[in-house]
Amino acid sequence: MLRTRDNVNRTGKRRGFTLIELLVVISIIATLAALILPGIQGARESARNMQCMNNLRNIGTAVASFTSQSSGKYPKLSGQDSYINVATRVSYGWPVALFPAMDNAALYRELVKSEGAASGNSNEPHSTLFSKQIAVLVCPDDQNNFQQPGGLSYVANAGYAPENNGNGQWGTVNDLAHDANNIEWRDGQATAVNTGNSIANRVGQSTGVFWRGSSIVTVDFISNNDGLQQTIMLSENQDARRWYSPFTGDIAFALQVPVDSAGLPAAAAVAPNDRGLGTGTDTAPTDINSALMTAADLGGGGTFTAGDSRISSPSLGQGATWRPSSAHTGGNVNVYYCDGHAKTLASNIDEGVYARLLTPNGTRYGQDTIQSDL
Repeated sequence: MLRTRDNVNRTGKRRGFTLIELLVVISIIATLAALILPGIQGARESARNMQCMNNLRNIGTAVASFTSQSSGKYPKLSGQDSYINVATRVSYGWPVALFPAMDNAALYRELVKSEGAASGNSNEPHSTLFSKQIAVLVCPDDQNNFQQPGGLSYVANAGYAPENNGNGQWGTVNDLAHDANNIEWRDGQATAVNTGNSIANRVGQSTGVFWRGSSIVTVDFISNNDGLQQTIMLSENQDARRWYSPFTGDIAFALQVPVDSAGLPAAAAVAPNDRGLGTGTDTAPTDINSALMTAADLGGGGTFTAGDSRISSPSLGQGATWRPSSAHTGGNVNVYYCDGHAKTLASNIDEGVYARLLTPNGTRYGQDTIQSDL
């Protein structure tokens, strides 16, 4: 049979999608994307948070290695290690002491070598060493420190501190004054005693885990008092700064306590939203057993407010905000306890409970016990 032009046109013609069909397909793809993308984003956020938690665990394991080789003592907040710069001794913060246990032994050896001296100089200038990025020390959600030279996302529990460090400044050389010997806590005496192994020193070191100088806080000290499971060792803080810094605000977090002109913590009150400690008067505290008691421990409906020290409170700047913080959902933070477990603390945690989690020996000085599952 002869094929006509009309037959060829009818049998060889290609039919494309209509506009309506294209719009339907596009709308289906858009709907599927809208359903899938949040799940992908949530999975990525969860993965970053898991990496952050694993970093904390690895740092905590390094601390455990350190304590096992130092009769249960924790590394100093700063001053555990140092180097000589010409004729000046320069101290490091606590992370440097853990480098040998974090697969950075070579970097540690260079960091403690002298610089500018006749012998023992490091292979690289310390300024170059300080720019090293240590992956385990930074959280991928911390945009202030992630992939930044010398960045640090994790901070140590430095206990209680006078509000504004007693001098109206944070994030300065005055951070070095944060020492248990210089915290004039209630000590049952009319005048402050803050030297040596005084009662005041023991009360001060009943808060926090890492301290400058000589410290009574050891693994056994915590275990025999409030318990390793109920004492926070490490936390996140987006406002931390550099792993080599000796300044408290760069490497630690602390609970700020209002003080009077004599440097003594203001007395706690039963009224709601109180930030004071103890129950005696400022000038003549009468009962050492209430030295760390907060309004939350007094009963009568009082609550304790941590002020700028509460979890994820507004930033005052890097090195200037001594509190846990993160960019995780809701401002919740990952923390690591002295017994080796890590978990997430809600940003809206009861602030009285949070105050107790910072003290390894708070019950000795008036604080209530807390649940073991916190």
